[in-house]
Amino acid sequence: MSQANSNRFLSIDTLLLLVLAIAHLWFNPVSSALVVTLLAVYVLLGIVSPAMPDEMPAPRARHRYLFLARLLIVFFILAIAALLPTGLNILQRRIEGPATHAHDGLLQTEAAIQFLLAGKNPYTENYLNTPMADFKGAEPPFTTAPLYHNAYLPALFIISIPLYLASQATIGWYDQRFLYLLFYGAVLLLLPRLAARQRDRLSLLSVFGLNFLFTYFLADGRNDIVVLFGLVLVTFLLSRRWSLAAGIVLGITLAVKHSAWFFVPFYFFYLQPPPWTRATVRGLARQALPIVITAALILLPFVLWDAASFFDDTVSYIIGIGATSFPIKGWGFSTLLLVLGVIPSPETAFPFGIFEILFGAPVFLFLLARQRREENTLRQVWFGFAILSFVVQFFSRFFNDNYVVFALQALVIASFIAPTQFKNAAREVKE
Repeated sequence: MSQANSNRFLSIDTLLLLVLAIAHLWFNPVSSALVVTLLAVYVLLGIVSPAMPDEMPAPRARHRYLFLARLLIVFFILAIAALLPTGLNILQRRIEGPATHAHDGLLQTEAAIQFLLAGKNPYTENYLNTPMADFKGAEPPFTTAPLYHNAYLPALFIISIPLYLASQATIGWYDQRFLYLLFYGAVLLLLPRLAARQRDRLSLLSVFGLNFLFTYFLADGRNDIVVLFGLVLVTFLLSRRWSLAAGIVLGITLAVKHSAWFFVPFYFFYLQPPPWTRATVRGLARQALPIVITAALILLPFVLWDAASFFDDTVSYIIGIGATSFPIKGWGFSTLLLVLGVIPSPETAFPFGIFEILFGAPVFLFLLARQRREENTLRQVWFGFAILSFVVQFFSRFFNDNYVVFALQALVIASFIAPTQFKNAAREVKE
């Protein structure tokens, strides 16, 4: 057992599981009793066998079975934390109507799927005759602007179409959270493969999966899990040195949501850090090709279909340079300016881009220098992605609550995954 864990009465993975799981004991007495029982068993397993198999010089089969038992307990608690509230919201929405118990972004994505299947452009159409028109709003400022703008990139509703059709054909209805739950489960299966030590695998699962606000936003129908799934899958593929597949998945993810784009510079820096030569630049260009082609195949049809509407919805509307702008809201710099009276109303145009560049550029250069100075690893890629995402979005027009949690989840992943280097990835995975 490591010295760090031997100094504690309870190991770090046990402490994290206990502290974080408590926040999810709100659903009902039966699920809470089950979680408490599993937590007690987990503590008992830690007392019976405090060391993980990879912390022992000669682990026996029973030690491996005890680790597997711990892993299953964590997975079961994570399933309860995510499935029960999400399932409840899905069922309540079925009972009370399609405009209830869901985030407006979910309503818009479902409508966009239907538009696309009907041969209509989701960026040209308005959403006045969809359930979005009946959405009462979850938080101020309340605005009708989203009824005329779809800010999400098209891969979000394109990748939803197969499950939408399958769900309609089998049960006769669809909820976008079906897809989000599938991606959530896939992320939980991939994350342990990225951590080197068994205790880190358990800790990573607990910290990521038991973040209360993250599971709350998942139940609400926020789509951050789609981007996280894409980037975690990219990381898994890179750790196996499957860079072509990683590039294709990254291209799809970039066409899902703007937040994924912060990953790109650290991704390329990981594949080829400086000094750059003509040969390495050509190599990077070859690595970029599957990303560019994949993203272009998804984005260009909508640009050619109606470039003005696509640009207005996905760029102008977001940064506040269009006829209508996304209202100022969230937990960031813009809200502080609004409260202080510097900005008179949430709909006011304001040059937030200046502040994003002013603060984001030096942070970006620092993060790249740090990635070069220390170890150029996947851990550094996620660290840079998390910090840059937070800084730039903090100074943007809106820094929604789920954006804060998204950056935090990226930082959690950076904290626990193995420091895999691209050239040595195959050797490090085996270790």
